[in-house]
Amino acid sequence: MRKFHSVIMAGLAFTLGFVLGMMLQLPVITLPLEEQNFEKTDSKTGIRHESVGSARKQLSLDNPLRLVKPSSYGVVYPLNNGTNSYLQGQTDYSGSQQSDGSSGASPAIESVIRNRESAKQPDVLNGIFWSEATEKKCPGGFTEKEQEDWKSKINNVKVVKLENGCGRMQNRLATFKDASRACVRYRMNTDQIQGDIFSFYLSKLLGISNVPPSSLHLVNTIDDRWRTVTGEIANSKWADDKVVIFTQFVEGLKPSHIPFEFREEDRKLHPKQDLGNSKGPEDLCDLVQWSDLLIFDYLTANLDRVVNNMFNRQWNPNMMNTPAHNLERTSNGRLVFLDNESGLFHGYRLLDKYASYHKKLLDALCVFRNSTARAIERLYRSGNAGEELNKLFSQHEELSNQIPRFPQKNAKILQQRIADVYEQIQMCKKQYV
Repeated sequence: MRKFHSVIMAGLAFTLGFVLGMMLQLPVITLPLEEQNFEKTDSKTGIRHESVGSARKQLSLDNPLRLVKPSSYGVVYPLNNGTNSYLQGQTDYSGSQQSDGSSGASPAIESVIRNRESAKQPDVLNGIFWSEATEKKCPGGFTEKEQEDWKSKINNVKVVKLENGCGRMQNRLATFKDASRACVRYRMNTDQIQGDIFSFYLSKLLGISNVPPSSLHLVNTIDDRWRTVTGEIANSKWADDKVVIFTQFVEGLKPSHIPFEFREEDRKLHPKQDLGNSKGPEDLCDLVQWSDLLIFDYLTANLDRVVNNMFNRQWNPNMMNTPAHNLERTSNGRLVFLDNESGLFHGYRLLDKYASYHKKLLDALCVFRNSTARAIERLYRSGNAGEELNKLFSQHEELSNQIPRFPQKNAKILQQRIADVYEQIQMCKKQYV
């Protein structure tokens, strides 16, 4: 009997030893069957890390279990006979940052990370330029046909009403016989008329379509087009035979705020920013249009829009959070660049005082419309932007002889500022392309 018990105990011991030995040798990772929220995601790399109390190690970028197959017994067997090409050669499985700035992952994982970074905004940018797909999603500006149709109409339709509106004291909101309306800008100072109308034609040279159609007209109480409103003209204290600017009135405008990218001292709009994931369609389209606005205002030295907010911040810390001056938006998100009368003339006289503000905004910009960049390069290489501006103005304005041409002194300043923008674009290309 003792011999029989000894044989039984020896058999049991051998069986237990064999089972334990097999368990110690099995190349498995034991994990609970149910998914637990033990992982944390590194916001910079997108790699998940194990948290305190978790026995899991990082196995992939998206799912710790993506590269392993579950068994029916709560045991997970690694693929590829216990080896994993993602993990081979990886020395830091926690995904912590290394001194060289890498994620510490294997070359394969590093490649996936880089691909993800570049794929974040495939439809947003093309190098330093807004992609065609992005621009197509944004509202269009004033088309050439719209401008010509509007100008043709107001040249032949009577003004039936003048009323207060459209800004300053002597400006008026005009209503025509067909119920269309226009802002009439009246200025005693000729260079403010020049600033507004030449800024409009500069926008046409640049292909920037956010400036509403504008044209010169002559106040003439004898003319049949004005006869109905002679009383309002007298009350407005307008001089007869005075040149005014008719600017198309856009219905339903709302204030527009400065994007966060340009509000603080560290302002910038650069390709490395996560525009694809952090911006909705409306915000992206705002930035597309703002990239044109900053260039336009830099060239004209317009100090009555964003620079106005920047300068007044010294007295009001919240100034950059208030709506931008002379900038409105339509219901579909189109930005309208209004009242550009300080551009090209008054702004140029005050460059010593305000140049640093313009420069800060230009330096912040490293994403551009491709068409605008091409226009800048063309004007830079031609070297005669002033001549082109005068030619375009003369071709389209019947009253071009009623105000002085764009002077040579101002043309030199404009050409230098075009060179500044061109150099900024080239610098951004070197940095990011």
